[in-house]
Amino acid sequence: MVDEDADKDVPPHEIAIGEYKFRAYDPAANTQTKFEFTLAGLAAEKDIPGLETELEKKQMRIRDRVMIVSRESTIEELEDPDLVMFRRRLLKEVNRMFDEGELSDIYVSHFRVKTR
Repeated sequence: MVDEDADKDVPPHEIAIGEYKFRAYDPAANTQTKFEFTLAGLAAEKDIPGLETELEKKQMRIRDRVMIVSRESTIEELEDPDLVMFRRRLLKEVNRMFDEGELSDIYVSHFRVKTR
């Protein structure tokens, strides 16, 4: 008999998603925004091997989705100290890319946004 409740007691494992550094230009406001951050996710231990394989295979598509979410974010979302909406949208978009497992949460570190 498999103890399904045992999986609930196992803490999720961290998985690196990538480092991001890019610029976005807004011609209407005549501004250039520079984004720099690192992403990591939390996943169940059983999902880690499949997610690592998919992250490797879909690296460019995931990077594209992360950049789109970043560019579509409002100043208010990016100025939130906890980045709640930004992280929520990143989690949703990154999980849509996976066929094998999913992330339970996503973390942003070394986050810097500079607009000029």
